[in-house]
Amino acid sequence: MMWDDDYGYGRMHDGSGPGWVMALLMLVVAVAVVVAVVVVVVVLLRGARPATTVPHRAVAGSPDARAILKDRFARGEIDEDDFRARIRALDEAGG
Repeated sequence: MMWDDDYGYGRMHDGSGPGWVMALLMLVVAVAVVVAVVVVVVVLLRGARPATTVPHRAVAGSPDARAILKDRFARGEIDEDDFRARIRALDEAGG
């Protein structure tokens, strides 16, 4: 077995070795890191939004609050006693 003058190390630079795989892997990792940083920045800039279950327009005494109550009563989500109590509460809060 004969060795080259550089003892076989010259073959690592001719494109036939695993060097291109390592370069491609480093490129993929770099892109993944950049994407992760962008996602984190976007999430932090958006901030946490409070979860709301009632639309902001449904305030005490407004016609929208009554419509929501009527819809919930019609769907069976609340019973008649609850419906009437909530309507009274809206009337009292409205003045």
